[in-house]
Amino acid sequence: MEDSVNYAEYTVEQKSEGSHKKKRMLLISLYVIFCLGGMILFVGVLKLWPVGAILPFFTFILYGLTWRYAELEHKYEVANAKFRVSEIYGRKKQETVFECFVSELSLIAPMTDEYKEQWEKADNILDYRGSKKTTDGYFARLEKDGKSTVVYFEAINKMLKVMKFYNSKATVVTTMRY
Repeated sequence: MEDSVNYAEYTVEQKSEGSHKKKRMLLISLYVIFCLGGMILFVGVLKLWPVGAILPFFTFILYGLTWRYAELEHKYEVANAKFRVSEIYGRKKQETVFECFVSELSLIAPMTDEYKEQWEKADNILDYRGSKKTTDGYFARLEKDGKSTVVYFEAINKMLKVMKFYNSKATVVTTMRY
């Protein structure tokens, strides 16, 4: 974390909707099938009671190793003139998925009808919002090497002020919830 005045950070949890919801349901199904299938196989068919008795323990280990991928957070950070988006799995493992200088962005604006053509038409679209239905949706457009990349994110007032500080021409500031 930075001590600078020109620093902003915001983290949102991925809501359980769309493909994220399917992933969570698939993992829950995997745990149930693993435990019940193992019980039927080891206790019912093979008559191996000791293995069947410790199968819930193995299911718990499987849960511990895989459930973190169903708990996803998006962290947006503006620090040292850089805009960085990270994904955090299980509140532990953090991975930077997008990073660039704020001054390289050609447009930072809300996801409204006024800018719809700018945020819909791009070569590469990266959606890092916590929910598709958010009212705080913003996008950042990067034009680099003849290709355009648009990043969807959720903004807060402080972040918009810091982005405006580093790239005043391209940043459209509106009042956000936070």
